[in-house]
Amino acid sequence: MPPRLAVVHDNGSVTPLQLAVAATGHCELVLLCDPSEATVAKDLPLLREIGTVVEFDAGSPLAEATTRRLEALGIDGITTFSDRTIEATAALARHLGLAYHSPGTAAALVDKHLQRATLAAAGVPALPRYAAVSAPGDAAAAAAAVGAPAVVKPRQGAGSRNTVLARTVEDCVRTVEELLAAGESELVLEEYLVGDPAVAGPRWGDYVSVESVVVDGRTVHVGITGKPPLLAPFRETGAFFPSNVDDRTAARLTEATGRALRALGVTCGIAHTEFKLTAEGPRLIEVNGRLGGFIDDTVGRATGFPMIRTAFDCALGRVPADLTAPAPRGIAFQRFFAPPLAAREIVSMTGVKEAKALPGVRRVEVVRRPGQSVDWREGTQAFAAIVYGEAPDHESLAELFDALDKTLVVTYDRESA
Repeated sequence: MPPRLAVVHDNGSVTPLQLAVAATGHCELVLLCDPSEATVAKDLPLLREIGTVVEFDAGSPLAEATTRRLEALGIDGITTFSDRTIEATAALARHLGLAYHSPGTAAALVDKHLQRATLAAAGVPALPRYAAVSAPGDAAAAAAAVGAPAVVKPRQGAGSRNTVLARTVEDCVRTVEELLAAGESELVLEEYLVGDPAVAGPRWGDYVSVESVVVDGRTVHVGITGKPPLLAPFRETGAFFPSNVDDRTAARLTEATGRALRALGVTCGIAHTEFKLTAEGPRLIEVNGRLGGFIDDTVGRATGFPMIRTAFDCALGRVPADLTAPAPRGIAFQRFFAPPLAAREIVSMTGVKEAKALPGVRRVEVVRRPGQSVDWREGTQAFAAIVYGEAPDHESLAELFDALDKTLVVTYDRESA
């Protein structure tokens, strides 16, 4: 009988279809989710097809009925792919005696301020200055402590949502007031890290992520994901695997990742660790205690390494002792088409058919269509389109990105100046 894996499901880095594909012939799924959440409600029919659905509110205290239900189902492992449910998954794992992040580690992984404090207490070097803000009156002192320019972001959250660059102390105070008034409850101010375009090259972004598998405290770094340049203020425009950083930089990145994971107490699962590439060396942006968005696709196409299935195996205790980093056989990419800051609605999208015909393009996914609204504050949720493909080398990839940007054209209705 295949093992039974519980996945606490919410909007995150893996879709129900990806879960189904990874689980086929590998394990049975038990899906804990809250049907009152809009993203879950939309997927509920599919979730019921691919596994056993157990209603679960990750924001409420752990219910005895839920744990009894899981015990009756005979759960062999548990995991999640959403930042919003990491702490709830840790609580369930502890109650059921299953491998996952400890509650303390889970808290540090999802709370950007607590994560910085934990890393600092462990002596992890070169951390950005940081300060927490929970009320408008805290903003001036926090801005003075961090300095300007500074990055203002939600204390908990993912996908670059409501992440803003404030260039002066006055901008910091105003931004904090605006975000708190808009519904954010707690924020963090962080030192703005200045990237060095010479590290990855002027054609590429000045930040990367390290993808890691942790089993019984042993860390295997699957590889490093490269990025195109960001759109203002801090929005991703794509990803490609593997990155083009040199061997010395790669070694510094993986060493720093291992140190950060140990400091946070990560002993099991997948980690996605982001760094800024500066003239002084890599600077840690944040550690995510789950699979990064779009990483399963790019790593899988570039190497054949199954990131989601490996996350399953981490939870089930089935990762082989001789696990090693996969060898890339090419470069796999995703190119994101994100709206300008002033865009409010998509007016038209042209060149989709032509983009599909470009050498190296595998698929064009139209995420939003003409007439649909867009808002840059939603971060990765605001994409108009995503292009998937492969390239033989980074020079060819740069040429293909240029061709895509000229071919696939999205126009927007913008707010008046």
